[in-house]
Amino acid sequence: MDPAEVRELLQKRVDVSADELRARMLHALDLLTALRSSVSSASRPAVDAALVLYLVACRKVAFDHRVFHSRAGDRPEPQLIAAQDQVEVDAVVDELDVVQALCDKMGDFYEYFDANGTAITYWQAATYVQHARVTLT
Repeated sequence: MDPAEVRELLQKRVDVSADELRARMLHALDLLTALRSSVSSASRPAVDAALVLYLVACRKVAFDHRVFHSRAGDRPEPQLIAAQDQVEVDAVVDELDVVQALCDKMGDFYEYFDANGTAITYWQAATYVQHARVTLT
């Protein structure tokens, strides 16, 4: 799915149940998509890799059944970010930190109420966000 399709899928969830996590995920998706257009060609592969991971996280939080069985795999290695792009990338990384923490918090919340399937989905989304963030650092 491309970013616009994922954004639409996530927006439908926001429209039904507006919560801080989904709103922040939409915001971070917009930031990451804009970052992709503004960075130099040297930084583009890192941003593209982070975007792919982040799109899966968004789809998980939107409960897209097509990604229920996906797993994030091993933590990726950071990729090259050109010096002239670092400040802009760091701002997106900061937002991804917030989103990752919110995903973990939602996982903990649902675990408390014994909704383990939902908790696992949020924790998996947090892992994808973490991998996207690590790709950019």
